[in-house]
Amino acid sequence: HKTMKMRKLFVAFLALASFFACQEAPKNNAPGDSQAEYAAITALVIDFYNWYTYEVNSEAINYDYIDAKGEFLKLDMAKVAAYHAQMMKSCVLSQAYIDNDMAYLKKYEAIWAKNKKNDYNGLFSGEPNDRILCGLDSNPYNIVSKLKIDLIGTNKAKTTRGNSKLELVKENGKWLISKIYCF
Repeated sequence: HKTMKMRKLFVAFLALASFFACQEAPKNNAPGDSQAEYAAITALVIDFYNWYTYEVNSEAINYDYIDAKGEFLKLDMAKVAAYHAQMMKSCVLSQAYIDNDMAYLKKYEAIWAKNKKNDYNGLFSGEPNDRILCGLDSNPYNIVSKLKIDLIGTNKAKTTRGNSKLELVKENGKWLISKIYCF
């Protein structure tokens, strides 16, 4: 009986958290307040990687969007759309992220077709299969201690951490990730 009450409280908490998760960020940063921008970007990166790690560990994110039934690998567009919808639940990705990720996937689909590749080995030609973490851990301390932020004007930024780079845009007063890539 006590467990049922705790479960109901937890469900209520999750419902409230998801309601407020994607709300617009407060616009209290003064223009040119770089310390506030650095803090906001750092918090966004930590929140995103914590969210992503949790989702991957709970198997909520489905990477099964590649169709290997034919002569060569190709994208299952319905599954790609479902994957992108799952990723957008992080509330910190912009539409540009989806567009950039789709271009990335399409690039490899063309390579698979050209090479008549129907094999998951070396799927992304030597790049990490986890294109989000880029082989790095998601420990918040490691993120903050190794994160380099470059502000580009007032509405763009880049972060670098190890071999991972994020591009960010500021939309409606809120920083959003527009591109993630490994190098």
